[in-house]
Amino acid sequence: MKKILLVLLLCMTTFWSADGQSIAREWNEQVLNAIRNDFARPTVHARNLWHTSAAMYDVWAVFHPEAQTYFLGQTLGDFNIPFDGFESSVPTEEALEEALSFAVFRIMLNRFSSSPGQDNIFTRIFGLMEAKGYDVANGSTDYSSGDPAALGNYLAQQIIEFGLQDGSNEANDYANRFYQPVNSPLDTDGSGNPDMEFPNRWQPLFIEGFIDQSGNEIPETTPEFLSPEWGQVASFALKDEDRTIYNRDGFDYWVFHDPSDPSYIQDGLGMDDAYKWGFTLVSIWQSHLDPTDEVMIDISPASIGNLNEFPETFDE
Repeated sequence: MKKILLVLLLCMTTFWSADGQSIAREWNEQVLNAIRNDFARPTVHARNLWHTSAAMYDVWAVFHPEAQTYFLGQTLGDFNIPFDGFESSVPTEEALEEALSFAVFRIMLNRFSSSPGQDNIFTRIFGLMEAKGYDVANGSTDYSSGDPAALGNYLAQQIIEFGLQDGSNEANDYANRFYQPVNSPLDTDGSGNPDMEFPNRWQPLFIEGFIDQSGNEIPETTPEFLSPEWGQVASFALKDEDRTIYNRDGFDYWVFHDPSDPSYIQDGLGMDDAYKWGFTLVSIWQSHLDPTDEVMIDISPASIGNLNEFPETFDE
C-alpha cells in the first residue's frame, strides 16, 4: 500500500496553488530543474527523486490518518526513524504545504550544495520559499511545538541521515569503493583499440574534454563505471527473492531481475556468432542516421502530453 501511495502522490493530493498546480508538483519541478543543472548522473538523481517524493508522501500521510508513513516512525534496515505524531494549530492545508515545502527545501539544500548550477538551483528554491512567505531561517526540528516547518525540517534531517548509510557512498561523492576496470582506458582521440585485453569486460574512455548532457564542461578525464555497486543501495521496491549475488574480488554485487549474461566473444571457438550479429546490427542501424536529412524526432514531455491528471484510458 505504501508503494502505491508513493507512486500516486501527485494525483492524490488535494492541495493546489493559485495557478492550479499542487504543492507536490511545484517542488517536483524544482527537483527536476536541479537535476538539469547538476552533473549528468542518473542513478544519483533517481535516488534524489525517490527521497524527495517519499518526503512529500510522508508529509501527506501525517495529515491523512488512513495512510501509513514510509520514513516517519518506521525502521528501514538498521535505521530507525522515531516519530510521536504531529498536531498543529495551523489550518490543515496551510500546515501540510509548509511542512512539505521545508522537507524538500532542506533535502535539496543538502543534495545540490556542490552542483555546478548551484546558483540557479538555490535562487529558485529560495525564491519559492519567499513567495510562499516561509522563514528559511527556521531550522527547528522540534515538531512537538506544532510548527509545520519543524516537521519538514525533522523529516529532511532523517532522510539525509538515512542517505549517509544507505550504501550509496554519498559522503565520498558516490565514488565506487570496490570496482576496478581490467582494461586500460581507450583514448578517444586515437584510432583503433590497441590496448584492449579483455573484450568481454567494460573499458573506460579517456576524454580530453567534453560537455555533458546538462551542459557542464568536463575537463580531461576518464569517467568511472556508473554505479556498479548500487545493487546494495537501499531501495523501495526491489525484493530479496528477485536478487542474484555475484562475488568478484571480495565484493558481493547484487543484481535484481538478472537478465543473465550477454553474448560474448569466445576466442574463436565458434561461439561468438550472436555477439558478431549484435555488433553488426548496431553498425547497420547507425548507417541510417543522417544529420543532413532535417528529420527531427520530438521526444520531449510535450510530445506525449504533460497532463496534470491521468487520462480516462490508456488506449489512445
